[in-house]
Amino acid sequence: MVVTRLKAKNQVTIPHQVVKKLGLAPNDLFMVEIEDNLIKLIPLDWKSKYTREEIKKIDEIVRKEKKKAKSFSAGKEFSSYIDNLK
Repeated sequence: MVVTRLKAKNQVTIPHQVVKKLGLAPNDLFMVEIEDNLIKLIPLDWKSKYTREEIKKIDEIVRKEKKKAKSFSAGKEFSSYIDNLK
């Protein structure tokens, strides 16, 4: 058994031997479940919906449009605006 501590910002360090055995890496995602008096951390095999290039383009659009504060009706008006951004 390995002991760890809950830190000030509700963080728990996963011991090195556990990280190594499970092949975990920084920024891995976990599902957290409570079962009776146990906390279960279940590693998720999560794949991004977007490629890095698509995320960069989305970030660029957000940066450009951030202060323009446009209002649209749902449907054709909004879809037309999005189509013109491409």
